[in-house]
Amino acid sequence: MGMLGQVNSVYEFGPFRLDPGERRLFREERPIALRAKIFDTLCVLVEAHGRLVDKDELIRRVWPDAVVEEGNLAHNISALRK
Repeated sequence: MGMLGQVNSVYEFGPFRLDPGERRLFREERPIALRAKIFDTLCVLVEAHGRLVDKDELIRRVWPDAVVEEGNLAHNISALRK
């Protein structure tokens, strides 16, 4: 099933379309390549749509089997903003 509970959902926001099941992100009709953990970070944030997601939840969901530093999360958020 993957990380998101709703892997069959497709999310649209602004010019973007996110398909977690296919692990694809599009801007308009052009695919955008994202590294796996950056894509996972985006999925967690989009799935929450409007609910505050704190850093501990993000780290727990994106890196469930690893101990990571906040810098990894900060890097992913920075990459998404670009």
